[in-house]
Amino acid sequence: MVATVSFVASVQNKDIASQTSWKKLGRWAFVIQAASVFAVFTCLYFALYNHYFEYKYVWRNSSRSLPVSYLLSSFWADQEGSFTLWSIWQSILGLVVMRTAKKFEAPVMAVLSLAQVCLSSMIIGIFILGYKVGSNPFLLLRFAEENQGLPWVARPDYLTFVKDGNGLNLSLQNYWMVIHPPILFLGFASTIMPFAFAFAGLWTREYKEWIKAALPWSLFSAMMLGTGIMMGAAWAYESLTFGGYWTWDPVENGSLVPWLTLVAGIHTLLAFRATGQALKATFFFFFISFILILYSTFLTRSGILGDTSVHSFTDLGMSGQLLVYMAIFVIPAFGLMFIRRKDIPTIVKEESTYSREFWLFIGALILLVAAIQISFTTSIPVWNTLLKLTGLKKVFNMDHDIAPPSDPLFHYNKIQIWIAIVLGLLTAMVQYLKYKDTPRGEMTKKLAIPTIISLVATGLIGWLGHITYDTYGAGFLVAIYLMLFASVYAVIANVSYIFIVHKGKLRVAGASVAHIGFGLVLLGILITSSKKEVISIDRMKMLDGGFFGKDSKENPRENLMLPTHFPVQMGDYHVTYAGDSTAEGDAKTYYLVRYERREPSSGKVIESFTLHPDAFLSNRGEQALTPNPDSKHYLTKDIFTYITAVPIKDDASDTAQYTSHEIQPGDSVFFSNGFFILESLVPQPANHNYVAEKGDLAVGARLKVYTKNNEQYTMEPVYYIRDSSYQYNVPDTVSPLSLYVRFNKILPKDNKIELQVKESATFKDYIVMKAFVFPFINVLWIGVLVMIAGFLMSIYQKVKALRKK
Repeated sequence: MVATVSFVASVQNKDIASQTSWKKLGRWAFVIQAASVFAVFTCLYFALYNHYFEYKYVWRNSSRSLPVSYLLSSFWADQEGSFTLWSIWQSILGLVVMRTAKKFEAPVMAVLSLAQVCLSSMIIGIFILGYKVGSNPFLLLRFAEENQGLPWVARPDYLTFVKDGNGLNLSLQNYWMVIHPPILFLGFASTIMPFAFAFAGLWTREYKEWIKAALPWSLFSAMMLGTGIMMGAAWAYESLTFGGYWTWDPVENGSLVPWLTLVAGIHTLLAFRATGQALKATFFFFFISFILILYSTFLTRSGILGDTSVHSFTDLGMSGQLLVYMAIFVIPAFGLMFIRRKDIPTIVKEESTYSREFWLFIGALILLVAAIQISFTTSIPVWNTLLKLTGLKKVFNMDHDIAPPSDPLFHYNKIQIWIAIVLGLLTAMVQYLKYKDTPRGEMTKKLAIPTIISLVATGLIGWLGHITYDTYGAGFLVAIYLMLFASVYAVIANVSYIFIVHKGKLRVAGASVAHIGFGLVLLGILITSSKKEVISIDRMKMLDGGFFGKDSKENPRENLMLPTHFPVQMGDYHVTYAGDSTAEGDAKTYYLVRYERREPSSGKVIESFTLHPDAFLSNRGEQALTPNPDSKHYLTKDIFTYITAVPIKDDASDTAQYTSHEIQPGDSVFFSNGFFILESLVPQPANHNYVAEKGDLAVGARLKVYTKNNEQYTMEPVYYIRDSSYQYNVPDTVSPLSLYVRFNKILPKDNKIELQVKESATFKDYIVMKAFVFPFINVLWIGVLVMIAGFLMSIYQKVKALRKK
C-alpha cells in the first residue's frame, strides 16, 4: 500500500524533486514487499518440506509418503499457494520494471503495486468489519473453522493425533504439475504489464509514447501465457485421461480467451505503430486481457464451475473479494478510457482494404469473436446465477437453468473451425500487404507460387492421409478441408515470405516464424482431431451389461478387458497384460502392457514394446480409479494407453470347486460356456508359469477350447515330477471365460489322464484398458516450439531496438 500511494504521488506531483522523492520511497516499499513475499514462499515451503502438519495448508496438501519431487506441486495445489506464486511473479516483474521502464516507471509501478495489494489480500486471512479477507496459508489446523468444537483441539498434545497429512490430489502427483503451474502463473502475472503501460499512457496523457515500451512486454506475456496453456495441454495429454490434449473444459477456456484478446491487441498495436490506426482498439484489448484473467480466476476459484469443470477449486469464501479485485481494475481503466476517448489520437481517414492495418484489425475482430463465443458458453453457470439473483428467471418463466452443451467438442468446434480457417488465411496473406496501401497485383504476384504449392500440398495430404472426417456430416468435412488448406497455406506462405521479403534473414523474421508455428499448431490440431482412432475395440462385447455403471461416460465398446498373460487382438497389435508392480512408498500400481505386431503371413514378430500405464485409488476416500496414461512415441504417431478399470481387491473367497474328468486324446469336456477337446499330450510343455529344471519329467495337456460364441482358445496345463518323487501341476486358465484347468495325474493303466476343471465366480486377474492412435501429434508440439521461438526472436529485436533509441 505504501508503494502504491508513493508511486501515485510521484505521478501526480508536478515538482521534479518531489517526484523523485516519492518514487524513491515507492521503490523501497516495493522491494520490501517483494522480499516479504519471497519470505512467505520460503516459510511455507519449509513447513511443507518438514511436514509441519499443525498448519492446515500443510496437512491438507501433503503427506509423509509424498515424494520430495512433488512438494512444489503441493505448494501451489491450493488457492493460498497459487496466489502466493502469482504474487512472486508480479514482484519479479516489478523489480524488472523499476530498472527498465524509465519515465513510465511510476505509473506502471502504481498499477503493479495495487495489484500486489489485491493479491496480498487473498492470503492475509483476517476479519475486517466482520468480513473475512483472504485465507491464511499459515492457519493452524486446530483453529480451522471445521475443527472447532472437536475434543482433540483443546488438548495440549493434539499433534499426537495428527499422524499424517491428507495428501496431495492424485491427479497433481505428476512432474507436469511441478513445471506447468509456474509457467502458467507467470503468463497470468505478465498480462498486467501491457495493461499497466496502456493505463499509464492514458493516465499521463502520453497516448503514443507508451507503445514502444509496451510492445516487448506484450510479446513476452503472450509467449508465456501461450506456453503455459500448451504445457497444460501436454499435461492433459500425457498425464490425464481426457483422450487428448484439449476438451474445451471451462478452466482451459478461461486461460485461452485472454490469450486470444492479448494476441489481438499485439496486432492492433503493430497497426498503430506503423500507421496511427487502431489505438483505441489497442487500449481495449490490453485492458480486457488482464480483466479476463481476473474473470477466469473468479470462475476457477469461486466454486461456480464445480459442476462443469474438473479443474475448479472449491469456494473459500473469496468470491466477493475476487469481484472487488476485478472492479478495482475495470472501473478506472474503462472509465478513464471513456473520459479521455476524444483525446486519444485517431485518424479519421478510412483505411484502404489493400492495407495491412485494415486486415490486422479484421483479424483482431475475428479473435474477439472467438473469445466472445468461448466466454459466453463457459459463463453459463454465471448466467444462471445472475438470472436467479436478479429475478429474471421468474420474469421469463424459466423452469430450468440454462444447460451447458451436451457435446462440448461439437459445440465449440462448429464455430471455432471457421474462425481458425479465417485466421489461417489471414496469417498467410496479410504480411504480403504493405501498410497504408498496396499496389494492385503486387500481393497476387508474390502469393501466386505459395498458393499453388499450398493447394497441391493440401490435396496430397488429404489424399494420402485419407482425411474423411464426417462425424458431424458432409458440411463439416468441407470445413475440415478448408482448415487443412488454411493451415498449410499459413506455413508455406510464411516460409516464402522469409525468403522473398526478408531475403532469408531469420534474425528479423520473428513474426513469420511465430506465424509458421501457428500454422503448424492448426495443422496438428486438424490432423490429430480428424484422424484420432480408438483401437481398443471390444468386439467380444465382454463389457456390455453395465460394466462401468449407468453414470459412467465410458463407452464399453471402446475398452478392452485384458486377462493376465492372454494376448488380445487390438488393431494391428496383439496386446498382453503381463502383470503389475508396486514400489515402496509409491501408492501407484504400475501395469505392464506388452504390444506385439506380427507379419500376417508368417506370424513373425516385427515390432514389440511395453507400456507402463499406472493407476491408484483415490486417497480422499472415494473408491475411484485415478489413472495415468503411457504412450509409445513414433515420429508420425503416438499410441496412447490408459487403464479404465481394475478388479476391486477384497477378501472375498472363491467358492467354486474343481471337478475331475478322466479323459484321453480326442475326448471332450463341457462347461457352461462351451467345451474343450484334449488334442494331445506334449512332452515339452510351454506354460508361462512353468519353468523347467534339469531332471524334470514333464508333460502338458494341449487343449482346444470352443465357446458358444464361436470363439477359440488354447490351454496347456502341465503335470511334472521333480527330484524323482515330488509330483506337481501347473494349471492354465482362459481368463475371459474364468475357466481354470489343472492336470492332476496320469492314469497309465487306462491310457487316460485326470483333468480338474473349475469355472471361477471371482475372476479378478485382469485390467480394462483404452487405447488411441494419435497420428502426427508431433506436428502440434513442433508448432508450439516454433511459435515460442518466433516470439523470442521478436522480443529480442524489439528490446534491441528500444535500447538503441
